[in-house]
Amino acid sequence: MIKTQKEYETRLMLTEEQYFFIVTYYMNIQPNKHFLQNTNHYFDTDDLYLRDHHMTLRVRIINDVKSELTLKIKGKNGDDEITDGLSPKEQELLLEQNIFPYGQVRNRLMLLPYPLDKYHRITSLYNRRLEIEFDDYTLVVDKNTYEDEVDYNLEIESKLGIDHAKELLIEYAKKFNLTLSKEKYIGKARRAIAATLKKLNNN
Repeated sequence: MIKTQKEYETRLMLTEEQYFFIVTYYMNIQPNKHFLQNTNHYFDTDDLYLRDHHMTLRVRIINDVKSELTLKIKGKNGDDEITDGLSPKEQELLLEQNIFPYGQVRNRLMLLPYPLDKYHRITSLYNRRLEIEFDDYTLVVDKNTYEDEVDYNLEIESKLGIDHAKELLIEYAKKFNLTLSKEKYIGKARRAIAATLKKLNNN
């Protein structure tokens, strides 16, 4: 599977109490809804070239049965996501030997200044995700665990554009009495990488 798409996403951080309140609210409405269990392995160079150029490279393993390699490129009006499905063997070679499979992600990485062998796994994040789908957007509620940290976030994935996603986020903030921070949201990859670097520096 090869997929290239535009992602229109906006997010905010939640407290533990807010997270459980929202999850309980939707599980009462959809009691048969299942959580997704994701493991995200983030790759970068030693000097974090991708992070510093607003890109994220990850292997995502979904419910331990499906995996994909994604390069996300941040943009002001939505993110570009390039995704290649991974076979079990491709996943093993990438995680254990940094051997990238042929596909669109590999092709895009080869346009960057670093050779492929400079990219390696920096850190991992474990994600418990509830997705509530609507006609033109998806509401996502996440619990994230990485290093010694646990945090929570709410995400809107719109099909109509970034402005639509921002409008919906404001509506959900009002609905659940959430505070929209004036500080820029820091993505999962950046949070996990920062925690890993902090731990390494303290050792």
